[in-house]
Amino acid sequence: MFQQNQLMDLLHKERLRTESLLERLEQRKKQLPQGSLVYKNGSYYRAVIEKGKRMQLIIPKDFPDYDEFIGDLKEARYISKAIPLLRKNAACCRQAEQRLRIYDPYQVRAELPDYYRDFDPRRLLIEGNLSPEQWDSQNYEQNTIFPEERRHFSEGGVAVRSKAEAEIATKLEQYGLTFRYEPILCLKNYRVSPDFEILHPVERRILIWEHFGKMDDPGYAAEAMKKLNRYARNGYRLGDNLIMTWETKHMPLSFSHINWTIRHYFGMEE
Repeated sequence: MFQQNQLMDLLHKERLRTESLLERLEQRKKQLPQGSLVYKNGSYYRAVIEKGKRMQLIIPKDFPDYDEFIGDLKEARYISKAIPLLRKNAACCRQAEQRLRIYDPYQVRAELPDYYRDFDPRRLLIEGNLSPEQWDSQNYEQNTIFPEERRHFSEGGVAVRSKAEAEIATKLEQYGLTFRYEPILCLKNYRVSPDFEILHPVERRILIWEHFGKMDDPGYAAEAMKKLNRYARNGYRLGDNLIMTWETKHMPLSFSHINWTIRHYFGMEE
């Protein structure tokens, strides 16, 4: 449903952009001379309506600010053509915003009587959207390097490599988010293992979360930047589908920051 949410967001932003331009043009039109421009026989004329009759008044070349006046009439004509189109586009965007509804087959199932609960709606998903139940039940390749380092545990029993990762995993569990710890991802010429791969509960897409725990170590920090660059070259955008948190000895990761991160990226509430 990420694409649907993007579409809604784009419609809203496009309407605001269009309405902003429309307001500027309508104000500008009031400042411009009335009438339209006509060019014939090597001279410019100003066409106006007076007493119900259309008249063409020649604009003498020695007219004060001749070039500016011609330019103002041209601008007025452009604006007169643009305003109806912009009004129509703004109205279409507003109407689409009001009428378009996010399609989620799981939400459809939730609105049906209880005896529909055993129906599996994953076959009704729009292409590209993931089924939470199916994704959660799938086997996945996991990073198996140095398993003895997994000495910390989340409240739900997930074994992780650091206290901060245990806190992140615990908060993900408490928010009811479906996640994988250290899955193996194949990125062109690389195999990488992000700390967490998380299914967005509304947008039905995958986000990855990397926590860098020793950013006061220059060598560690340099490797972290290489990893982020590798993600960027493979379609992961920091702040979009890639989450990053970090800490140092003097600035440990806090529960409040973990909470803020989850609420910000997944729209969760306390």
